[in-house]
Amino acid sequence: MKEYTIKFKPSGRRASCSAGTTVLSCCHENKIQIASTCGGQGRCRSCKVRVEKGITTAPTGNELKRLSDSELERGWRLSCQAKAAGDLVVYIPGESKLSSTPAFKADLLARIIPDAGGRRRRKGHGIAIDLGTTKIAGYLVDLSDGSIMSKLAMANPQAVFGDDVISRIMYGMRSPASGKKLKNTATRAIDELILHLSGEVDVEPQKIAKVAVCGNTAMHHLLLGLPVSQLVQAPYLPWTKDSVNISAMELGLKSVPDADVYLLPNIGGYVGGDHVAVLAATEARDIKAATLIIDIGTNTEISLAAGGRITSVSCASGPAFEGGHIKYGMKASAGAIDKILIKNGMVKYSTVGKAVAIGICGSGMLDAVAQMIEADIIEPGGRMDKTHPLVHTQAGQSVITIAGRDRSARGEDIVITQGDIRELQLAKAAIRTGINALLKSAGLAVPDVKRVIIAGTFGNYIDIRSAVRIGMLPDLPLRRFRQVGNAAGAGACMVLVSAGARKKAESMARRVNYLELADRPDFTELFVKALTIGQ
Repeated sequence: MKEYTIKFKPSGRRASCSAGTTVLSCCHENKIQIASTCGGQGRCRSCKVRVEKGITTAPTGNELKRLSDSELERGWRLSCQAKAAGDLVVYIPGESKLSSTPAFKADLLARIIPDAGGRRRRKGHGIAIDLGTTKIAGYLVDLSDGSIMSKLAMANPQAVFGDDVISRIMYGMRSPASGKKLKNTATRAIDELILHLSGEVDVEPQKIAKVAVCGNTAMHHLLLGLPVSQLVQAPYLPWTKDSVNISAMELGLKSVPDADVYLLPNIGGYVGGDHVAVLAATEARDIKAATLIIDIGTNTEISLAAGGRITSVSCASGPAFEGGHIKYGMKASAGAIDKILIKNGMVKYSTVGKAVAIGICGSGMLDAVAQMIEADIIEPGGRMDKTHPLVHTQAGQSVITIAGRDRSARGEDIVITQGDIRELQLAKAAIRTGINALLKSAGLAVPDVKRVIIAGTFGNYIDIRSAVRIGMLPDLPLRRFRQVGNAAGAGACMVLVSAGARKKAESMARRVNYLELADRPDFTELFVKALTIGQ
């Protein structure tokens, strides 16, 4: 079969691929990281590249649907659809790359780790890993006192096989080789993270004695090479709920060959060890007054804790909060519009790093919809008012311009479309449905909630007022909300350094009542009601 050479810019890397191979597949085969929210099925724009030189196959129907005529004329293609028909020069824009930059703010770690509850600590060092669907966060911990020596977050490179949990599972189900590829991708990423963490403080990785890992049920199963098909079939049961002890070598970690690895237990098919870690870090089992604990992500876990009783639910909020399925969506990296204000008929915004605007991240979308409600641009059903001065038509649908082409790094207007609002509407509805189902099952109303704890990286950056205004979070006084950052990482650190914390987490996980939304006869009613924006 004929081979072609692809030169990738701006890195300058070269790769060979066979005729008929998509540009995205070529990237995968050569370990060139590029985003692929939908898992390479042509249903999103996250893998967009520009073919600067060479011949490719003609644009597919998916590309004609998702790329404008102007973009296609300038060489923009979806890398999962475009196939080489000759040697190519391909430009990968920043928003299509998977980054590995630090992504931390102040969170629970400084307060919790010194009081991790373990009196049987040992000398040496350990690694705590929060294996998220989107990001992997790592912490190098001094086991003698529980202090954090270094910390780092990187994009989960499994994202090239699909950005959300379901896409990831479906890829793993294709064949044993696909499942093995996902497992190996995760272990290599953890090894890379460990080497970075240990290198920052001159700790020899070979001497690291313990590793603790938390992740949602799918990430847990894929890392261990366990079956995942049952997670997408009713009654959505995990292969195992138990905690797992395994050697690093058996798991496939090469950077810490002599370490023992501990994985936190799961609660249900879509509430895993990462949420157990959140509950441990927030001391949920000791909470008396009604408290919502919400870990927002591509899969959002919510717990209602009150009087020592905990009920948990999972919500398929999807990748919209990470910029997925949004026309100009991107992750919260340099150039992402993260704050938006609409006032006196004008749109104002700020970007991450004060860079020239490239796209819009999740917090910017939340702000935008909240501001559009205030400006009477959208109605409760989510439809834009076509008569509003800020609304115009582009490619057959209503849009509002956030950054004009003269202020855009793309050289074109950055807009929010009617379709984008629908995507955020679905994500918002998923989370609010989970909240309302928990309250209803406990016989509580919104005013009965005394505290709302928001966990997760995305949750740490959102404007609570915007989330309340669109109806994603309950309408409560702002003083009742608390943003705690990566509580899953904090919980993983706790169980790493403390045998007592580990036992408490396992005991708590067994006592949690798991509520399966799909089994509720009122699910559709709750979801349809939650679709209303502003409620």
